[in-house]
Amino acid sequence: MSKFETFVLGLVFAPAPISFCFCGAWFTSFIIYKQFGLNEKVIPVSALSGFVVGLIIATIFLKRLVKNAYEFSNKILAVFFIYYSILAFCFGMGIPVLNYFLGIIAGIYIVRKMCYLRADETEYKRNIKKTAIFTSVIMLIICSLMVLIGIAGHINGKNFEAIFKSLFGLELTINTAGFVGIILFGACAMILLQYWLTKLSAKITFKLSR
Repeated sequence: MSKFETFVLGLVFAPAPISFCFCGAWFTSFIIYKQFGLNEKVIPVSALSGFVVGLIIATIFLKRLVKNAYEFSNKILAVFFIYYSILAFCFGMGIPVLNYFLGIIAGIYIVRKMCYLRADETEYKRNIKKTAIFTSVIMLIICSLMVLIGIAGHINGKNFEAIFKSLFGLELTINTAGFVGIILFGACAMILLQYWLTKLSAKITFKLSR
């Protein structure tokens, strides 16, 4: 494993404990503040404390994480990916643009893992396909969440009419069937794009690694 690859893996794994402790402390202090009416200043102090704790944990365990990065089981890797997917979805304010980068990273990672394990070409292809399917399933779940959030926010065809008018100057009338069709088409396109990006990044990495 080269120094550059070690550095990149460090960038991939380091944010997990830091963000987990930071967000955990922030949400916990916010809930306590709401429930018990504590001083509002407790929230930033608690969040900063969580960040420091996460930084300490990352400093202690990061070297071990990077060293064993290509030896983790698929279950552990799935937990990492799901956790990062939640963060990306939240930071993207409900728009999963950042989640596509995670799919690309997953494609690169699985090929590098196969290189490390000295797998044959059949194993490469099998794991690339499994990874692409997994990232697509997560995108499917994210799309489902977006629909639920939209329903909760009472989004309907008129919202899309306003979008088309402001962006393209088109005067459209979108009925219920059209609204459902746009949602289904958009979701399918997003899922297929994630699948394609994951496979593409894996194939490029595979060619460069040979």
